[in-house]
Amino acid sequence: MQWWGFSATDLVAIGFFMIAWVGHFWVINRSPLRTRTITYHMNQMRVQWMKELMRRDPKMFDALIQNGFQHGVLFFASTSILIVGALLAGLGATDAAIDMLTDLPFSTTTTRTVWEIKLLLITCIFVFSFFKFAWSYRQFNYVMIVAGAAPSPGSQSESDDDLYARKLAAMHALAASHFTTGLNAYFFALAAFAWFLNAQAFIVATVWVTVVLYRRAFASKFVKVLTDQIV
Repeated sequence: MQWWGFSATDLVAIGFFMIAWVGHFWVINRSPLRTRTITYHMNQMRVQWMKELMRRDPKMFDALIQNGFQHGVLFFASTSILIVGALLAGLGATDAAIDMLTDLPFSTTTTRTVWEIKLLLITCIFVFSFFKFAWSYRQFNYVMIVAGAAPSPGSQSESDDDLYARKLAAMHALAASHFTTGLNAYFFALAAFAWFLNAQAFIVATVWVTVVLYRRAFASKFVKVLTDQIV
């Protein structure tokens, strides 16, 4: 049975893709396992960084670090817009794309509707990533304003300094979380490209991307170094 040119396997593949993507976000950010992720450990380092920031005067070193963050986010936000434009341009090359794909073995992208829906799915993923990067960039700007408003060392009690540092760290972690979510969308978009071949390739690519992201979050060498398991 076909629905607009899609088989039952295609529907299973897109369902599996969405479950893998949403499930990955939940495990990394909401589940009890989140305390074992690289994100959690880096957030602890952010708290330490902001406590040091409160003691430093002037804070030019911290501003330079933050500037590096913002340049990275801006790069991906700009790249997302360029990719979206290129993908939308692909809608005007439907016939040529179908001719190329039908020559590939095992390809199931053989109609205009199928090509356009698959292309729009990937476009929507990159639009989503752009919104995440843009909001992350804006939040990092807010962090710099709050950091610039930080009281001078010794002007208030140690407990007040600690509270201000933790607030800064929490804000920075939120901005970084949006950036990471946008970056992960890039990885899942790469898996979605495999759907142009067939549903089976789409499922395999989704599994591969999910495994790579889980390994980086829980078992990368960087995590081992952070947790004092020097390799």
